[in-house]
Amino acid sequence: MKKTFSLIALLIFVLLTISCQKPEEVTLSKYFQAMSAKDRDTLASMAGEPVAIEFKDWKLISTDAPVVADFQLPDMIKKMDQLKKDREKQIGVIQDLRDKIDTLQTNLSEARGRKKVEMQKQTDDVKKAEIVETEKFKEMTAQQSKMKAEVDFEKKLTSLSTSITQNQEIYSGKTQTIKSLVKITTSNGDHDYVTLLKKYELLNPATNKVMPNRLVIVKFQPKEDFDKVL
Repeated sequence: MKKTFSLIALLIFVLLTISCQKPEEVTLSKYFQAMSAKDRDTLASMAGEPVAIEFKDWKLISTDAPVVADFQLPDMIKKMDQLKKDREKQIGVIQDLRDKIDTLQTNLSEARGRKKVEMQKQTDDVKKAEIVETEKFKEMTAQQSKMKAEVDFEKKLTSLSTSITQNQEIYSGKTQTIKSLVKITTSNGDHDYVTLLKKYELLNPATNKVMPNRLVIVKFQPKEDFDKVL
């Protein structure tokens, strides 16, 4: 009987302890447990970019108020699609200029005197325009690649938080982002780390109810590295 009461008391203590913890503290606690156990699968299921650190102890120092925002993935995908269309259109612009250069150079070889001088200037001007438009194309390509990476990462976080893996862009709702400061003790001493945690409160299109969700880790990095980006 005493053993049963002891088990019940322990269970109540554990439940009370968990209930007193903040959601971000619960998530971070599970993450550090996985780090300690070298459980890569759990780390990957909790973070967009899993980080493993050899540590002796950790402590949650502070947490900022949650930042609430609209679910951005649908707009991000629209922007990515528009970048793709603009890039394809730019290919046509460049090709037209190159065709014009070919024609001008053919005519230039047959021109004489003042006509040749005028056509040479016209050819040079079109070549300069082609260089400018090609640079625009390269910038568009870089923007499109960057946007695709951001969309893929947002899809990954959405999936980790909600388990929604298909047609995520049809959902709407809110996100909550929480910034926390954690002190980690390693063999080299204490180190401050910034963690960004995020959860996706998305509405089921059929029921208009919020789908089940959880906090996931967006970023986990030394504070000095995080501050450099600001």
